Formats: sequence, structure tokens, C-alpha cells
Amino acid sequence: MPVKKPISLLFLFLFLAGTLYAQVSKSKLLFYHISEKDGLSDNLVSCFFQDSKGMMWMGTSYGLNSFDGSVINTWQTDNATGDDRLKSNQINDITEDGQHVIWMATAEGLSSLDPATNSIHTYQSSYNNVMRSLSREGNKLWIATGGGILEFDIAGKSFKHYMNNTDDHREFVNFDNDVNSLTIDSKKRLWLATVNGVWMFDREKQTFEQYDDVKNDTEFDGMANTIFEDHKGRIWVGCWSKGVKQIIPQTRQVLNYSTIKGAPTHVMSMVEQETNDNHYAMWISDNLTQFKEPLDKFEHNDLKPIVEAASLDPRCLYVSRDNLLWISTVKGIYMLDPTRQLFKHHFVNTQPNITNQEPAIYYRDDKLWVGGDKNLTLVVYDDAFNVIKNYTGAIRALGNEYAMDAAAVLNIVPYGKDELLISTSAGILKLNLPADKLSVLCHKVNETGQYPYNFINNIFVNNGKIWAFPWRRGIWEYDPKTKKFSALVVKMPDSNDQPKGVNIADAVTDDRGNVWLADMDYGLIKYTPATKKFERFIDGNITPYSRALNIDYIKGKLWVVDNTSVVAIDPKSNLSESWPLPAGMNKFIYEYSVDNRGNLWIATKTGLVVFNMTTHAFNQYTEEDGLINNDMNGNLRILPKGNMLYIGENYFTSFNPTELLRKPSKKSLLLSSVNVDEHNITATLQQPYIVPAGSRKIIFNWALLNYTNPLQNRYYGKLDKIDKDWNYVGNKGSINYNSLPAGTYTFSYKAATSDGLVSAEKHLIFIVKPPFWKSWWFEIIFWSVVGISLFLIIRNERRRERKKAAIKLQLSDLEMRALRAQMNPHFIFNALNSIQECIVSKNTKAAYTYLSSFSKLVRMILENSEKQFITLEAEIETLRLYLSLEKLRFNDDFEFDIQTDANIHPSFIRIPTMIIQPFAENALWHGLIHKKGDKKLTISFIQEKGILLCQIEDNGIGRERSAEFKTINGTQKQSMGIKITEERLALLQNEAAIKIDDLGSVNGQASGTKITISIPLQF
Repeated sequence: MPVKKPISLLFLFLFLAGTLYAQVSKSKLLFYHISEKDGLSDNLVSCFFQDSKGMMWMGTSYGLNSFDGSVINTWQTDNATGDDRLKSNQINDITEDGQHVIWMATAEGLSSLDPATNSIHTYQSSYNNVMRSLSREGNKLWIATGGGILEFDIAGKSFKHYMNNTDDHREFVNFDNDVNSLTIDSKKRLWLATVNGVWMFDREKQTFEQYDDVKNDTEFDGMANTIFEDHKGRIWVGCWSKGVKQIIPQTRQVLNYSTIKGAPTHVMSMVEQETNDNHYAMWISDNLTQFKEPLDKFEHNDLKPIVEAASLDPRCLYVSRDNLLWISTVKGIYMLDPTRQLFKHHFVNTQPNITNQEPAIYYRDDKLWVGGDKNLTLVVYDDAFNVIKNYTGAIRALGNEYAMDAAAVLNIVPYGKDELLISTSAGILKLNLPADKLSVLCHKVNETGQYPYNFINNIFVNNGKIWAFPWRRGIWEYDPKTKKFSALVVKMPDSNDQPKGVNIADAVTDDRGNVWLADMDYGLIKYTPATKKFERFIDGNITPYSRALNIDYIKGKLWVVDNTSVVAIDPKSNLSESWPLPAGMNKFIYEYSVDNRGNLWIATKTGLVVFNMTTHAFNQYTEEDGLINNDMNGNLRILPKGNMLYIGENYFTSFNPTELLRKPSKKSLLLSSVNVDEHNITATLQQPYIVPAGSRKIIFNWALLNYTNPLQNRYYGKLDKIDKDWNYVGNKGSINYNSLPAGTYTFSYKAATSDGLVSAEKHLIFIVKPPFWKSWWFEIIFWSVVGISLFLIIRNERRRERKKAAIKLQLSDLEMRALRAQMNPHFIFNALNSIQECIVSKNTKAAYTYLSSFSKLVRMILENSEKQFITLEAEIETLRLYLSLEKLRFNDDFEFDIQTDANIHPSFIRIPTMIIQPFAENALWHGLIHKKGDKKLTISFIQEKGILLCQIEDNGIGRERSAEFKTINGTQKQSMGIKITEERLALLQNEAAIKIDDLGSVNGQASGTKITISIPLQF
């Protein structure tokens, strides 16, 4: 099984050879680099090959490597045991057959690797197994060995051996069969590079013919290392000591290039790469030499990390289908993309820094004016960055502070047709171009004050008027008559309405003639000529105390970059829009400039950011794209011819924005592998694949086959039913999911290059099989058993519950009947006693009234005697009849009142029969009968949260004095009615309850009793 390691690519800038004068006129090439630390089995690669899917394969002395732009996989002899493994780690050459199987020429035979199954086989011949080179022809492989050539039948897995016995008496006959490499050209000719020159093998005749020997080559070198066919069908040979040769098969002529200046001598590898101008360049391994054939010129490009280092001595070269040059060295692999050589760098070596301030840039008449300090205070360059003139001496001759090294040029602006105004750290200079004469416009803008205002950030010329912007000292205007400056504004209020020094960096005029100024400390300031007023532009999209360095007026809008956002302002409406810089691009803003195509280029602490002013899209370029330094603390300007120029510490960087923004060709997206519990499985996009039941982890690996700046590739993955949105997984296409539930899933994946080119989405369907206990047949059986069991249990339980309920209902009914039987006679007995007392006392009217009410009460009692529950309305009527009888009996000695809440509907509420009467009776006979004076009984009904509260309140003597009367009268027996009622309530639900409260007066003596009966309403 291959060993996987994440890739982290480093870029490397390599200086091309050149002579240093005032500046280096040659730019650096940009290479990308991978090595052992990134996962290679060995730094020194012996061969490269790109398969039909775009995967790169690399052979080393320590095994086989594959690279998909994201991950390096390695195969070595100790990765497996038995015959299914590499017999040798020395991989000399690689190719691929029609079934996408990888074939390797190794030091111990011919090995094959099927990437789909990861299976390896090794085939050994009975002739020579030190295999150096191979080339595929249909279903055959031609193999170069130290003892002739081999033909291998891929289908039959058999070898044929061919020896060069053209002249077995020759001195070098053994060298004829010592074949270093072979190739089949476009005309199907098989060429051999041997230790004794170049040969061609006729496969039909099975004969060998020599095309390079001492007879036709005056510079004959017996050791031919490599043979190569270019895009024109020409045959080139690389030799051990005589460099490059070209063979013309038709005439058997050999062309030698060893006498040309700079020609390489020790050639191990040769390739051809297409250039940006649709031509071809030949690269030769020795000193990484580029051969410019029309000029017969060899140009060396030593691979050196630093100038003092030794050459890395390239060994093997290869050009992949995306036109990348792959270079093998002892320090790993270097990759060169000709389309990425977009930043041209030119270095100044006369001093460490061009300036300790920000360099000034001005371009005019094909001349670049650059302002700095020390020996580069003001220098003029041509388009090739050659020095035309250095004005440093002339500036020093002006004396005073201009004579000091610290004097620096900060900005250069035109004044009319023939003059330049130059703002410096020591005042303002004027240069007359026709006379080529420098003069001092002013040493400082202020005439009075403790300190001179001579550090001039910039100069702005508006309608012939000169405005100067001294550091944090406001805005000053020049009067050509008095030749003096006067302050227009020095300080303006900040957000706290405190005066703050104005610090202007740039200014621009809109269509209405208003002047907009960029304040380095506080955003924007607007000047209205009509009112001659300066005012701060307050806007929610511009951060207070933002650092505005430049301002541009384009197509009716003002463009500025504050601390974190690009802002566009409509000066007519004062409305604005803003676009925040994305994370990783907004660390710190130094400078910005607009190109000719509506793109805003921003120099930041994390590289060069470009903002499209139409689509509002951001992109970023960093050291990995060819910048010298991500921290771009310098000046950035658009030049009249459309190029952009950045000046850094001691170098110039120029680039063409159109070329930089040109979209690259689309790259293929490859599903590298699907790993289930550390086992690779075969997965295709055409049909779903099955994930075994109980799998704990599934890992998806995919790669964008983009080898140009692959560290900046961005990968995204999403699994339906799990992820709501795309997961960004970084610069390595790998994501895993743990313990997925059974079901059908679709895994979607995509990637994007550093240029923002997004690949098409791809989708992979897979099915996670459920364990047997979650299979449909098991679930049917299981739930059937569960259902039957539950049915039986529920049926039996319901039978028991019904039986239990019936018994309980029967017992309850019997108890209720018994209680009513006890209670009803008790009440009747008391009522008859009252009637008897009226008759005995000859109170006929009272007896008649009493008897009438009593008959009604008896009728109601008889009607309700067979009922367990009656309505509250009936209960209240019964109470009213009963209390009316008692009131007659006591000669209207007490008053009673029955109250119900407004939200109570007595006719709809059912309560147990005669549940209240015993308590009302008890209140009369034990609470009110012994009291003197006002006697009152109040019965109220209240409904709260499904409970009917019945409150029986009297203003009698209280329970304590009532007990004393009982003791005196010798009646200690508890009321049967109350006892029966308590037992009846006990049969109801848990919410049923009786609560008795003693009511107290102000002096602490009892003033009555309050009984609260809680009756649940669920009847």
C-alpha cells in the first residue's frame, strides 16, 4: 500500500546570471519546488512520466512516487511482502499501457502497478534484468538493458531478446549492446543511445544500423546518454562529454554544437518546451541550459538557491502536458511554468534601499523618474531600467538640507508642459525640463512658527494653482506673485470635535470642480470652490481614522481604499458602496493604483491584491506567484503604456495587468482514491459503489491536476444529507466522514486554482449498506415479533385493567350507596325535629312554610339519591332549601349568602351529591348557634385550574369555643355528615381535599371558621 504524505510546496526564486551595474537588467525565474520534506522518497529523481489521467509519476533510487498536485504517494520494496511488490527501489524509466497500468524499468526487472487495485507484479527475463529505459508500442514494450534490447508482450507476459551482432569482431561490440536509452520517433523508428554511439533497430528485419560513429562524426563521443525527437521530427542526441548533436537520418549527417560558446558538455537529458510566443525552447540538463536554435545560442540558468551556493546539477528533464518543465536535482524537483514568469524584477545594488521613505514614481516621454534618497535622490531610467541621468549631485549642490543624505524626494508632479514640481523632505524643488535646471521653489511653506513645515507629502496642481501638503500641517496654496505659501486649512475637527492636523497624501477633482483629498489620518476631505469651504466627508463605509493614501476619479465615481475596504463614492449624491477585502488580503494597505481596464491594484502586507471594479471580485498574488516580498511596503503606479510598476526596497517590479489576469486553461479534477477503514476501494462516477456495513470511516481524496502553484489550489467537498453547504478543506483535497448511517449518498467535490478558476463539480454516488440487524428482512421479522408481542401484552393488560376498573367501580358504587344511606336519614331526622319544634311551639305559619320547603327538599334528596353526581346548580338549590329551613327554625337568627364566580356555569359542572350540606350544617350548629349578635354564613364557589373551590365561611364562635361547649354539654361525638363527606372525597381523585382555617379578630380571639373544599372537575 502506498504511503501518503501531504504536500507543501515551496517556491524558489533563482537569479539568472548577469552583470550588476546600477541595476540588474535580467529578471528572476520563478520555480516551484518539492522535495523529501514534502513526501518524495528521494530528492534525486531519475525519471518522470505523466499518465493519461494527468498524474505525475517519478522514479528514484528509493522507490516510485506519484503526485497529483495535492498528495505524494510512494511505493517501495518494503511496502509489501511476497511477489506482489517492487523487486528493486531503483526506478529508471516509466510508461503506461492502454489499460492504464504503469510499467517501470527497474534494476531488477520489469514491474507493473495497477493504480486501480494498487497491485504490483515484477517480470524478469532470462537475459538481463538491469533495465534502463523503455518505450511502448501498442501492446509491446521495448526495453533498453546493458546487454541488448528486450521486447515484452504485455498480453502474453513474455520477453524476446535482441543482440547487436552487426560485427562481432569489432573492438566495441559489447558497447554496442550497452544501451542507455531508447525512443520510438513519430515515424515509428526505434532509436538506441548506446555506449558506442547512436543506432537504429529495424524491427521487421531485426537488424541494427549505426548513425553516429567515427566515420561521420568528427566529434564522436562513444557515450550517448539520451536521444530525443523535437516538434519538427529532428533527432537530437545528448552525449557524455561532447554535448549536443543532431542526427539527420536521411543523409546520416551528424551536426555538432560543442564549438558554440556556452555549449553544454555533459548532457543527461533533453526536452522541448513551448514558449509564451508560440515558439519552442530546448532545455538541456547541463547547467539547465536553454538552446535558442535560430541564434545558435546557449544560455545557462544555474539552479542556485543563493549566489554563493554550488550548482544543483540538473539530471533529468521532462515537459508535462500543461507545458511545465520538471527538473530533477540533488535538492529535489523544480518546476518552471513559462506562463507564470509575469513579474519582471530589476535590482539596484548601489545602496541597500532606494529610500527610507516611500519612493516617488513619475513617467514621461518614455522616461521613468524615480525619487529616493542618498545616491538615488532623483534618477531617470529608460524602459529597460538603464540609468539616463542621476540628479542627486545637482540636488546636493542646492545646499542646506538638500546637501544631506537624508533629503528624500517624496513625489513628482508635472507643472505645465515644461516643468516638474518635486516635493521633498526639505521643501519643494522645480525642474525646468528644456533647460534641465533645478531650483528651489521653497524651503518651507510657513514663514513663522517654531518648526519649519518642509516635509511635503505631495503637491497638487488645480487650475494652475499649486497646493502643498506638508506632513500633518494642512493644505497650503502658493502665490506666484509673492512667491510665498499661505495656509488654506491647517486643522479640522475629528469625530470628537477636537482639532486635528490635516495630513493629505493625494487629491483629485471631480466633474463639478470639487476637490477631494485623501487624509492619511482621517479618510476624505471635500473642498467646494463655490463656498471655499473644506469639510470632512463622513460616511458609514469609510472607517473613522482610516488611512486614505490615494484617490481616483473614474467614470463619475471616486475610488478609495480605507483600512479594510474598497469604497466607491458618487460625488453628486454623496452615496457610497463598499466591498471588504477578504480575510488574508486585508492585513495592511500600503498603496493602490487603477489600471487601464478597470482593475484596482492594491499593495498590501500579504501580497498584491486586485479588485475588479465591475464584477467586484478580488484576487491575490504572492511570493508564490513571483513577487519578491509579500510585504509590499513601497509605491505602486500605472504607467502610460499600461504596465504597472512597483518599487520596493532596492528593486523594481513591472508586470502587464492583462497578462497577469489572463485566465489559464481549465485543469482536470481527479478522484484520487476512496478509502474505507484504511482500505482503498474501486469507485467510479458512472455507477454507485457499495460501502460495507459497519464501516467506521470513509475518506475521499481528490486532486486538481494543476502543478502551477499547487499550494494555492483550494478544495471543496460536500456530502448530501450531512452537509448543508460546501466544506473548504484547504489546499489538500481530502475529507473524511465517520460512522455514516445506512443509505444512499452523493459526495460532491470541486477545486479552484490560485487564479480563481473553479473546476466543474463532480459527483460520486455510494451506498452504505446497513448491518444485518438493519436490513429490510431483519426489520420485518423483528418488528413483526415486536408488534405481536406488544399486541398480546396490551390485550392482556387491557383485560386486567377493565376487570380491575369494573371491580373498583362496583366497590365505589356500593360505598357511595352506603354513605348516602347513612347521610340522607341523618338530614331528614334533623329536618323533622325542626318541624316538630315549630308545631309544639304552635308556630303554625312557620310550620307550614317549613313543611313546604321540607317537602321540596325531600323530593330533591329522593331524586338525587340514586345519582353519584349532580349539577352544581342542583347542589346550590338543595343548599338554599336546606338553609332556608334552618333559618326558619332559628327565627331568622342568621343570614346566609351563596355566591358563584362569573366564569362558572353551574348547569355544566357536576359534583358529588350532597357534598357541601354537612359542612353548612356544621357551621350552623357548632359555629353560629352559640354566638350572640350578628350571625352570617357565606358559601362561595370559585373555579381555578380545573378545580372547583367551595368556601364555607361563618362568623361564629370558632372551633375552640365550640369544643368547650361540647365538653360542657357532654357531646364529644364527631359529626357523622362531615365524617361521611370526608370518606366520599377520599374516593375521588388526588386533587380532592378539605382545608379548615380558623378566622381571628383584631384582639386575637376567634371570629369564625373557613372551610375550603377542593373538588376536581373531571367528572
